[in-house]
Amino acid sequence: MVNGGFEDPMLFFGWQIDSTNDGVNQADADEVHSGLKAARLGFADLAGNLEGNGVLFQDAAGICPNNHYELQFEMNGEIPRGNAPVDVRIIWLDEDKNFLGIGLQMTVTASSLPDDDIGVWTTFQGITSESPPGARFARVRFEIHTTNPTTQHVHLDDVSLARI
Repeated sequence: MVNGGFEDPMLFFGWQIDSTNDGVNQADADEVHSGLKAARLGFADLAGNLEGNGVLFQDAAGICPNNHYELQFEMNGEIPRGNAPVDVRIIWLDEDKNFLGIGLQMTVTASSLPDDDIGVWTTFQGITSESPPGARFARVRFEIHTTNPTTQHVHLDDVSLARI
């Protein structure tokens, strides 16, 4: 993963924000797991418009066929047990970034996260299925849809993907 901790001076360097679901921005300084920066999903877009929907993804390079990978990330919410659900996917892609299959599907369930005021984070881990022949990239994708962006958004930090 490139910039999995969002510490690059260009906050989302290495990441892409879906232009149709662009409710992704920088978390406040007191909303980080480590370092000085984190991502906030489901709040306002980079222009400050209150969105509620957010899709953030990265096409991680260096994937080898016939291997398993471990995804790990940290997440918390704005208020105790008030978060919207977050769908997390790893999608296998070939060298031209054509779809080859789903490697991992996880859901951070609604109303499951601790709040940022107490500085507690939840660590999530998942193991992919075996990467298929021709796999060269893994699209690591986070998607949230909130009905109340002010209270249901989440903070994301320290995303890693490693071969096991």
